[in-house]
Amino acid sequence: MRRSIRVRLLVWVLALVVPLSVFAGWLLVEAFGNRLLHDFDVALQEEAETIAELLTARASPEAIANLVAEIAGEGDRGANKYIVVTRQGRVIAQAPRTALEVLRSPDPEQRVVRYDSADHSITVSIAASAAAAMHAKQRLTSLLLVGIPAMLALLAASLWGLIGRALRPLENASRHLDQIAADNLAVRVPIDNPDDEVGRMVTVLNRMLDRLARAVSELQQFTADAAHELRTPVTVLRAGLEVAMGRERSAAEYRAALAEALASTERLARLADDLLTLTRLDAAAAPRAVELVDLSDVLHELADASAERAAQQQVTIDVSAPSGLWVAGNAGDLYRLFNNLIDNALRHGTNGTPGEIALSAQREAEQIHVSVADTGPGIAPQDLSRICDRFYRGQGNRADAAGAGLGLSIAQEIARTHGGQIAAANREGGGCVVTVSLPAAVCSATTS
Repeated sequence: MRRSIRVRLLVWVLALVVPLSVFAGWLLVEAFGNRLLHDFDVALQEEAETIAELLTARASPEAIANLVAEIAGEGDRGANKYIVVTRQGRVIAQAPRTALEVLRSPDPEQRVVRYDSADHSITVSIAASAAAAMHAKQRLTSLLLVGIPAMLALLAASLWGLIGRALRPLENASRHLDQIAADNLAVRVPIDNPDDEVGRMVTVLNRMLDRLARAVSELQQFTADAAHELRTPVTVLRAGLEVAMGRERSAAEYRAALAEALASTERLARLADDLLTLTRLDAAAAPRAVELVDLSDVLHELADASAERAAQQQVTIDVSAPSGLWVAGNAGDLYRLFNNLIDNALRHGTNGTPGEIALSAQREAEQIHVSVADTGPGIAPQDLSRICDRFYRGQGNRADAAGAGLGLSIAQEIARTHGGQIAAANREGGGCVVTVSLPAAVCSATTS
């Protein structure tokens, strides 16, 4: 059977307190009883010494007998005393007359004290009943047998209430959390005291719920945007095929319809590939297949690969990157990151006129900064903070109705998985510059 925290805490506390209470009670009884008996013995010892001193002073037998009878008759200890005085082993005084018999077979409740003189010639033996002290010890034991369980019961009831009060915020939190569902993420747990342990936990929990709500909202928006982007090429593809099959056409018309269908299919394939890439990057905390990559080589390869397309747009690509700019990461992902940035610059950074794309890289301390700058119209101020949002195309001069708005999003996620970041800004002389910052890798002298 599963027990609540309240029950477990109470059991743990009682498991500690009960043995300690029993031990403390036993220790108290023993200490109290032994103290009473010790005081009793000390009093008897003093009386025995008094009698022995009188004998040592050579008192008369009558004085000795009177003193012994007087001490034996005192009832200050709650019972009569039995006194026997011997000299050289011979009884010279006793009180009462049965004292010698009592001392030879004392009652279990009686305490017996013997005192010998310095030369051991005189011995004084005194016996007295310690029933009062023993009864006091028994009464204390009985009181503790009743008091300790009562105290433990009161303690358990108090702890039950205090623990319940301390755990009440957790019970309130559980009730509020039970109301949270995928369609109701606005519920938050109230905080009674933000400074205690429960309050700090609830604060962290509410922050987690905020992040979860944002993630679900972003996922819903991503799903809606992806569905919208997929619907457009599918609609175009379907409409083109329906038109082509509506009546008999010439071979040239069929070829044109198939070309349009192929273009829509390629767009669907690119979009599906981008969505799969984003899904993979979202799930990755680090790059896959980590290796050392020289970003200088990546930039030169991409510049060569994009040269023909750039020439058609009357754009020149200039690379300024010294060799040895090593980073640890996935070569394919890094290649795609900078290819997306160059593709974005070619599509948006020319504005239909001759221009230039500058690729530059340098190392500063433990970071490598790579910049892709163009001479186009720049980015509208309202778009600067959102150009890396998924499916966001912008509203300014660089808006692109043909693209899906995922290129820079993918670049940003690749930079994130490599421990870097992307920043975009407008250039003073016109155009836009996108800067990627990545942590530099430590390479051996033989790496090249």
